[in-house]
Amino acid sequence: MKKICAVCNSVIEEKLVSGIKRNGKYYDVFFCRECRIGATLPVPSSEQLAQLYSSGNYRSTDGGRRFNPFIEFFINLSRLMRARRIERHVRRGRLLDIGCGRGLFLHTMRTRGWEVRGVEFSEETARSAAGAYGIDVRAGSPADWGFGAEEFDVVTISHVLEHVERPAEMMNECRRILKKGGLLVVAVPNISSLQASAGKGAWFHLDVPYHLSHFSEEGLSGLLKKHSFEIVNIRRFDLEYNPFGWVQTLLNMSGIERNLFYDLLRRRTSGGKRFSDFKTSDLILTFGLLPLYLPLCLLLSVFESSVLKRGGTIELYAVNR
Repeated sequence: MKKICAVCNSVIEEKLVSGIKRNGKYYDVFFCRECRIGATLPVPSSEQLAQLYSSGNYRSTDGGRRFNPFIEFFINLSRLMRARRIERHVRRGRLLDIGCGRGLFLHTMRTRGWEVRGVEFSEETARSAAGAYGIDVRAGSPADWGFGAEEFDVVTISHVLEHVERPAEMMNECRRILKKGGLLVVAVPNISSLQASAGKGAWFHLDVPYHLSHFSEEGLSGLLKKHSFEIVNIRRFDLEYNPFGWVQTLLNMSGIERNLFYDLLRRRTSGGKRFSDFKTSDLILTFGLLPLYLPLCLLLSVFESSVLKRGGTIELYAVNR
């Protein structure tokens, strides 16, 4: 049976990663040579996706906080840095965050004088974010949002587009609701990064089957240009995502239980675990390797993004023309 790309409708044959077992099912990652975007196959059904994103599985039930206080501090700092990057392009205005999660970024922007809105694909998550910060957060697909044409000065989609079943339709909606000259900011993991090539199925940011699409820089740039966006800036390094992507990938490649370190950092209400949930040998190996891996991974992150131009993540800034 032919496999058809959900983005450009071409036949896809190149398999990047095969036999990834998650939740008792096996998935492959294919890559489309036409649009330079990968796909998780088979695509989970709507019922499977609903179960995957159920409360306590992918989102936290503890007020949206997913990590320990030390990590949460750096997440807050990262949101502030993102706000400052956006304000280099647009000083103030109306902002929509697609896939706003707990609403932390929207809260940060509102304190800086922005008028903000958010959307989430889960009604439960939308209610939680709206209740936490008193922000207008809507749920469902773009057809349910009810936003008018050219309503926003900025639309952000940070590590969300890879979860979307139909990325091209999402780009159409972004173009419709953005003002002419408005700014679109899209961040995704980079399937063509050095860490992805090295890790393959062990790559931390692969995250199958949650990630339905897998973007290269060429693929994401092409998708935006096809929808009349002009790219004005590309960031290939993100301190929040890139070094940790290397750390957890190398630990996964070392034969340790998958994502053990990440699970230790998370709160138990968002899937985190106790030390007693893991093998003692895996814990000893993890904490024995961390002093070696941490500085190495920072260097690898800088090298892949600055020298190879193949950073573990991509963040594109594009203007609606």
